[in-house]
Amino acid sequence: MKKNWIKYAVVALIPVIGYFGYDAWQTMLGQQAITATELEFRPLDKALAQAKAEGKPVFVDFSATWCPNCRALHAQVFTDAAVKDAITKGFVLSRVDYESPEAPAFMEKYDVNGFPVLLVLDGDGKLMRRLDVVLDPGQFVKQLL
Repeated sequence: MKKNWIKYAVVALIPVIGYFGYDAWQTMLGQQAITATELEFRPLDKALAQAKAEGKPVFVDFSATWCPNCRALHAQVFTDAAVKDAITKGFVLSRVDYESPEAPAFMEKYDVNGFPVLLVLDGDGKLMRRLDVVLDPGQFVKQLL
């Protein structure tokens, strides 16, 4: 009887271990994609203060490190030289991670229900516009101009 219980427990643990292993793998890939952009993402409060001081809007990337669509956006779009140039010249860049403590308030304030979501805010945090998530760097740059 005890041996059967142990077998069932081991079998039940396999999907749990698989899930957490998969999540850790996706998170690692997401972190690599963010790092590969070579962009300086600031916390939202610091980005807002800097934007206000510089008279620039804030470009906010709301995403999750383990999200495959977010990773594709970072790897395919945010690594493009023209995209990086448009972002760094015209905006103060911020990233809010879905897993961060500020995410729930951010989601409520800006009516965000998923990710990735790209917003442009003024220095006071007022929503100026939402950007479409497109994976073509040329189309993405057109939205920024």
